[in-house]
Amino acid sequence: SASGKLEVISPLDGQVISAVPLSAYSEIDEAVQAARNAFKGWSALTLKERVQYIFRYRNLLIRDRESLAELVHLENGKTVDEARAEVDKSIELCEFACSMPQIVSSEVQEVSRGVECRIERKPIGVVASIAPFNFPNMVPNWTIPNALVLGNCLILKPSEIVPLSALRLAELLKEAGVPDGVFSVVNGGREIVEGICDHPDIQAVTFVGSTKVAKIVYIRATSNLKRCVALGGAKNHLIVMPDANLEMTASNVVASMSGCAGQRCMAAAVMIGVDRVQPIIDRMCDEARKLIPGENLGAVISKESRSRIEAFINEAEQAGAKVLVDGRNTVVPNKEGGFYVGPTIVDYVTADMRIA
Repeated sequence: SASGKLEVISPLDGQVISAVPLSAYSEIDEAVQAARNAFKGWSALTLKERVQYIFRYRNLLIRDRESLAELVHLENGKTVDEARAEVDKSIELCEFACSMPQIVSSEVQEVSRGVECRIERKPIGVVASIAPFNFPNMVPNWTIPNALVLGNCLILKPSEIVPLSALRLAELLKEAGVPDGVFSVVNGGREIVEGICDHPDIQAVTFVGSTKVAKIVYIRATSNLKRCVALGGAKNHLIVMPDANLEMTASNVVASMSGCAGQRCMAAAVMIGVDRVQPIIDRMCDEARKLIPGENLGAVISKESRSRIEAFINEAEQAGAKVLVDGRNTVVPNKEGGFYVGPTIVDYVTADMRIA
C-alpha cells in the first residue's frame, strides 16, 4: 500500500499486535480491476466446479480451527470458546454454499401450450462486502462462500479494528486454489467504504454494522444503482412475566446479555420485568457475579467503547437508577491495559435514560 500501515490493538491487553497495509481509493480500483480481469474465467466455470474450491476452503477452516479461533480471541477480545463457536459457524456457512447446485438450478415453466418461461441465475460481476468488528471470522463468511460459488468476484473490507482474520481467510482461499483477483481484501475506514459505494464497477454491496452507518451505506450504494443489503444494529428487549421459570430465565438472560461481551445483535440489553419478578432479578445478579472478566467474559473492543459503556452507567446512576452489579473500573491481573467491563445489572431505569 502507498498509504502506510494500520496498527491493530488487542483488547485483551491494549498492546499493538500487528500492522496491516492501509488501503487508499487507488487500491480499491486495483482490486476492482483485478476482479474484472478474473471474472470472465471464474464465471465461465460451472457451479459444481466452483463449489469444489469452497469445499477445499471449508476443509482448511476445519484444519486451522484452533489457530483461527485464537486469532479472533486476540484481535477481538472474545473468549476462545466464543471464537471457536464463530469458526464453527463459518464452516457451516461454507457447507451451505456447497449445496448451491441443489438450490439455484434453472427452472422451466410451461405457461401455456407451446410457451415456456425459463428462470436462470447468473453472476453479476464484482461485489463487495463490508464486515463489522464483532465477528471477524463468521460475518465475512456470510458472503464469501455464496458470492464465489455463484460466480462473482468479491472484495472484502473488514473492520479496521479487526483486519487480521480477514487476511488469514484470504490466505486460506489462496491455498484452496481460488484464482488471483477472484477475492481481495482492502483495509481502511470511512474513505474506503465511500469508495466501495461509489465505484462504478462494483455491482452490489453488503454491509453489517451500526444502524447509523447502514443507512448511509444503503442510500449511497443504491443512489449509484448498486444492489445493497445493509444490516444495522439489533439489540433485543426481553419481557419477563411473573410466572417465568426462575432458574432458566436468570441463566438465559445473563448468558444473552454477556455473550461476546454483549457486542452482538442477539444480546439482550434490556429486560422489562412485569409485576412480581424480584426473585428472578436477585438470581440474575447471582448468575452475573459468576462471570469473571478475562476468564469466561471477554473484553470490549476498544478503550473508547469501554469509556462509552461506563458513561452510560454513570449517567443512569446519577439520574436515580440503582446499580445492582457493577462492572465499572474492571482490571484483569496481568492484563491491566485491557478493555474490560465487568458484568453489570442496572435496575430502576426509566425509558428517558440513555442507557435504556
